[in-house]
This record gives sequence, structure tokens and C-alpha cells, in this order.
Amino acid sequence: MMFSMIEHIEYLLTRHDCVVIPDWGAFIANYDAARYDSGHSVMERPCRIISFNNGLTHNDGLLAHSLMRREGMDYKQAMRLIADSVASFRKQLADKREVSMGRLGYFRSNQDRLVEFISLYPVNSYDHFYGLASVNINTVDALERETATVENLSPVVPAHRGLFSRKATQIAASIVALIGMSIMLTTPIIVDRSQQASMALEVKAPQQQQVEQTVSQHEEEVAQTVQVVEDKSAIALVGNETGHYYMVIATLRNQHELDSFKKKYSALVPYMKILSYKGMMCVYVARSDDYNTLMNLRGELPERLRDVWIYS
Repeated sequence: MMFSMIEHIEYLLTRHDCVVIPDWGAFIANYDAARYDSGHSVMERPCRIISFNNGLTHNDGLLAHSLMRREGMDYKQAMRLIADSVASFRKQLADKREVSMGRLGYFRSNQDRLVEFISLYPVNSYDHFYGLASVNINTVDALERETATVENLSPVVPAHRGLFSRKATQIAASIVALIGMSIMLTTPIIVDRSQQASMALEVKAPQQQQVEQTVSQHEEEVAQTVQVVEDKSAIALVGNETGHYYMVIATLRNQHELDSFKKKYSALVPYMKILSYKGMMCVYVARSDDYNTLMNLRGELPERLRDVWIYS
């Protein structure tokens, strides 16, 4: 049970400045204020130092009541435990052995047969200043000496550092530029193809590059399975002979591309009509005077053709 009593002493010292072991002595917690160590240029943190006074042996009840609360014993049992622990301390010292007090330290007999306490209490723990650290603070004289030393260095050093700094800045700028280009090139751009263009005045056909990409894609897909449109009655009802708006599904350059396109989308051939514009073949499948009607027909088309152009 001695070690149980030591745990109580350690706990009480975190909350009290004095813990008495009846008929043995008292542990005293002394606070050492913050101070400046000029030899090491360090501002030492305030700390708590544990010492032992064998002259304070009067029972103040603090240790006994702590034992009663935690161990579930009465006052007589707690005092008996303390007395047995003190008797064990004395026997160990008589046998010239040290008496451990856990993390607090230990007791030993010196050459004069007096009992002395060797503190091992960590000064940076278990106190009100926990978390604070010592700070390195140079004096003004030390800073002036350091500045003078730097000014007396060879000019080669700052020149080298300046060159390195310039190179580092250039590299950093290049990285930023590459990241910006990467974001710009990889970010998708949403194109609104529903913009209307007047056929009578000026029809803005797709750019040549877009046409080439569309045609190339169509040629690569010729050998694939033909997507069959199950029901095109809605397109037939709208008609492809009259109407102000045209629902264009492809823009091709020549007859060969047109034949390949018709082969791939054979189910739409009955509805395909050709609108010639600046040497290009614009294939449309429906016309209407209502713009929204044509837009609602996109669901009737194969999935690859639903990104239609509505011209007027």
C-alpha cells in the first residue's frame, strides 16, 4: 500500500503547496520566478521546485482524507496505512537502502546518518505554468556584435545569395505560370450552341477547326454499331419542309462524309435534309416556327447527336 500513498502525495502536490506525511516530514512546493540567464541569453520560464522539510511532521489530515476518498477506507485505516508506510521508510534507510517516492525523487542517508531528499520532480510539469517555454533573447550588445560580424563578411557571400534569390524567384514565377496555364487548358468551357443566327442576313457557321474535328470523329465512328432510333414520329410531325428554325445535327464537307454519316445514322435518313452554306453541307432533321419545340426533340435523337444547333 506504500505505493498507493505515494500516488496520493504526487496528486496532492499538483493542487497544494504543502503535503505532510505524519511523523516523517512535509513536501514543500516553492515557485521560482522567471529570470534572465545572461550567460546563455535565455529568459527562463517560471517553475515549481519540490523540496522536503523533515521538521514539519504534524498531521494536518490532508493525506489521510485523500486516502479515505479514493481507497474507500475510514480515518483509522488511513492513518494505519500512513504509519505502516513510515515504518517501512525507516527500515529501508536502516538497511542503507534508498526509499523511492515515485516521480518526486527519493530519500537516502548521508555520511552523517541524516535523511536527505533528492528531488527528481520535473520543473516543466505539474504546475500552473505548464506549456510555457524558455525564450532565447539576445541583449542589445550581442545583437550589435552580430550585426558587425555580418557587415565584415566578404561581399562574395551576399552576391551569391542574391544570385540564388533571383534564380529562386524566376523558378517560382515559372511554376506559377505553368500552374495557371494548366488550369486554363484543363478547365472545360461551356459553349451555348442555342444562339440564333439569321439565315437571311448572316449565319455564323461553326469554325473550320470545329468542323474538322466533328468530321474526323464521324469517320472514326463509321465502323461502329448503328444506333437505331426506335420512334421518330415526333420529328415527322414537326416536319422538315417548313419553319423558321432549323435543327442541324451535323456539318459536313463533302459527299463522302455525308454518305458515311447516313450509314451510321440510317434511322434518321428519312428526316435528313441538306442546307448548303459556304460550301458546307449542314444536315438538319426538323424545322419549326417554335424554337422550344425543336429543343424538346433532342431526346428523340441518338445520344451523340443531342448537342444540336438551332439556326434561324
